[in-house]
Amino acid sequence: MNNALAIGNERGPDTPADGPSQNGTEWCYDIPRLLQCFEGLGDNCDFGVLQRAAGIEPFGLFRFATCKPQDVAALLRVRFQYLGEPEDLWLDEVGPKREYWVKSRQCSFEAHTERYADQDNPDVMRAAQIERIRYLKGRLIRDLSRGRRMCVWKGAADVAAIRDIATQLRSYAPSNCLVWVTVADAAREPGSVERISEGLLHGFLSRYGDYDGGPRLPVEEWVRVCANAYRLWRDADPPKAPLQNLLSRAVSAQTCTWFGDATAQSCVLDESAPSGGNLVEHRIGTAETAAVYGVMLPIASGGNYAFSTWVRIPEGFRGRDISAVLGGYASIAQWTADPKSSGRWQRIWVSANLPLEAGVISCLITSQGATGDVFHSASWCLERGNRPLGNGFTLLSDLTAPSPPRPSVIQT
Repeated sequence: MNNALAIGNERGPDTPADGPSQNGTEWCYDIPRLLQCFEGLGDNCDFGVLQRAAGIEPFGLFRFATCKPQDVAALLRVRFQYLGEPEDLWLDEVGPKREYWVKSRQCSFEAHTERYADQDNPDVMRAAQIERIRYLKGRLIRDLSRGRRMCVWKGAADVAAIRDIATQLRSYAPSNCLVWVTVADAAREPGSVERISEGLLHGFLSRYGDYDGGPRLPVEEWVRVCANAYRLWRDADPPKAPLQNLLSRAVSAQTCTWFGDATAQSCVLDESAPSGGNLVEHRIGTAETAAVYGVMLPIASGGNYAFSTWVRIPEGFRGRDISAVLGGYASIAQWTADPKSSGRWQRIWVSANLPLEAGVISCLITSQGATGDVFHSASWCLERGNRPLGNGFTLLSDLTAPSPPRPSVIQT
């Protein structure tokens, strides 16, 4: 046996957020469904990246675009009349990868295309973008006209321009709402939301997204902003869904086995996770990418599965990556840890498609770091589907937790 924690048939770090109800059904917040209630309007890609972090990829005119708030208001006022017309749009080669950005000649709107000058014909690309933007603006107009649409604009801006956006949204339907998101000051809690006026809410984050080395943003704070905005505007709790945590069931049935890399050490702390259940500390034993900790359990058949867990990275962590992995299978989608976000709980997840004849599945946390680095995990969850729901999201309190006590390593 190695010195990783081998819990075997004991209870592992997999307790769901809300726990079982009286009839035995587990429930959790449905984060993908919550975020589908919102439409990003700018000022950059942060909200679109948040949706990707939750496993959804909705169509959106502004999803990976930027536009000044006064121009967003002006476009709403004229029903996007000129945007997407042949005389308005042009392509610009941006950055060392020479990505085509589609830009408007009449306003500050510009958007990613994820197409590149050394691979794609510019005339074909421009024609495709004209059709794409025509479709997306028509879709946005229809959604706004149906009402009860919550839109998001993120970034510092003149309050008059923000109020104008809110007014224009309500001209489509009085039940539309704008959530303006900025960095919190000392008097406001990240994740909190205030009502400015009818149809206008103000949400707060600790920071905006960081795109140096990959998209990194405070996902959990963003989710709390959306949940609190939903409560204020809809006067209802965010949507929930029944959670079928296959890992929790396997622990109860004593049919799972926990394992880890021979160089790593893992131990259960004398501290509960924020959403309940065990909290495990992992000490990395190699600088190479390694499976620090994992669990193997039986499954009835293959198909799409999503594995998620929560991790907390202490200050001073030198690692470059902490990921969730379904062992032996290529990922459909994935969200990895942000090493720069220290001291806060963050969710990582992965989804994969297993062959129908599959009878077992392995859920792993891998890391690439420095020998001796430490991080923590909790609230492990395995679900059927191509994205996780919301296991571990309490949406009630700050996700910052005090440093845990130093326990003894469990030897096996």
